[in-house]
Amino acid sequence: MSCAGHANRPSPFELPADAARALLVEAAATLTERIYNPATMTVATLDRGMIEAMLPAAPPRQGGGATRLRAILFDEFLPLVRDYRHPLHLGHQRPGPSFASLYADLAAATFNPTVTMFEGGPYSVAVEGRVLSWMKQLAGFPENAVATLVNGGAEANLTALLVARDHALSKGHGLENLRLLVGEHAHYTLARSRHILGLTPAALVTLPACDDLTMDISALLSQVASITTAGQTVMAIVANAGSTANGAFDDLNAIADIAQDCGAWLHVDAAHGGAALLSQHLRHNLAGLARADSTVINPHKLFFVSAPCSVLLCNRRAEFAASLAIGLEAASYVIPDPAARHATEDGDEPLRWTIACTRFFAAFRLYAAISTYGIDGLAVRIEHACDLARFLHDHLAGEHDFETLSVPAFNMVCFRYHPRETPAHDLDDLNRHLRAQLAAGPEAYLTGCMARGAYWLRAQIMSEHVDRDSLMALPPLLRAQAASLS
Repeated sequence: MSCAGHANRPSPFELPADAARALLVEAAATLTERIYNPATMTVATLDRGMIEAMLPAAPPRQGGGATRLRAILFDEFLPLVRDYRHPLHLGHQRPGPSFASLYADLAAATFNPTVTMFEGGPYSVAVEGRVLSWMKQLAGFPENAVATLVNGGAEANLTALLVARDHALSKGHGLENLRLLVGEHAHYTLARSRHILGLTPAALVTLPACDDLTMDISALLSQVASITTAGQTVMAIVANAGSTANGAFDDLNAIADIAQDCGAWLHVDAAHGGAALLSQHLRHNLAGLARADSTVINPHKLFFVSAPCSVLLCNRRAEFAASLAIGLEAASYVIPDPAARHATEDGDEPLRWTIACTRFFAAFRLYAAISTYGIDGLAVRIEHACDLARFLHDHLAGEHDFETLSVPAFNMVCFRYHPRETPAHDLDDLNRHLRAQLAAGPEAYLTGCMARGAYWLRAQIMSEHVDRDSLMALPPLLRAQAASLS
């Protein structure tokens, strides 16, 4: 809907309409082409000084108009951006987003609608609510569970543990006696959450992993017994569903049983692995997820939408409302009539359910992606990535100078280059240097991780352009890179 009387009104502050239209048409054609045909290099340079030399040292007093804007895209951004769609970009858990995500982002960015309260953004708040309802259905959470969009897994984990802490304190447990149990390969931001929440350094208890990097259930049982015997309280247990190290899925049902027996809050970090819910062939990895008190799923990973787009679900609505309600009495300028709704109602103002006040309309990109490709269409893409991870694992395991950490549980493969002449004590340094050299060049990109006391290269299949031929090129490329190190 538009106002005909304003259709041709020029803006005194904007670029001329013809120039803006021309820029958008050219950019749309170029960016669409890059979705289907990624760059031939993963990255042009890691020379930060060279990049910074291209950028104005001080903010310009006089703008360069359409010419300068075009140069930013075509002369700076496109030549220098690391291309996540490259067939050997095997780096981070961050995809090149789908076209549907890009399309929705363009519209959302044009109008910048609020998702804070319904009156200010009726369509955006309604769409966010519907998308969150879909996420509850996928996860097996009840319709009256809390669901909120946040800016990432770190914020989601912090929010969930805030509620868990407040719940423990409300039952009379002392802050100094609270313990937070996490796996050896839990996300690093959980240590930050412990600090932010005012828990003691001793509160964070790290449990060892099994050979496949899942949480050791016997160690969890032993630690819970030790904590209870010492008169302390297990505030929360954090399980992994798609760990950042190798994509491992903890035994959620076994951990839920233990959490229930000791009265602990169970939070499942499914930021990455939550996408397995989309696939009938992969969702068994998340058996028991619906028993969690809270969980996080990041669609900006394997739902193939742009970041940030993170969903926090919580089965404890009253406890969640109690923690997040603090300060809202002063928010009448945002929530027009605070008394009009109760915090136990679905469809309540989104501001009540998130630490952040200002957020992007990220639900729109997820709504567009699911509507465009369907759950089954997204599932096929995820399954393809997981199939390729298993192919890469098997291919590397068959090579005489490579070794793998474990059979992939999802879309990640951990491995290392191990030529026969290299002693075991030198392998960590060799693979670290190999990764750093590869990252600085244009041909491929890998990250790394520590597991079982050793350093491993880590390949994460995210791009739709990865195929078997590109993966088979990885071992000879790594050998050539290693030869150049000596």
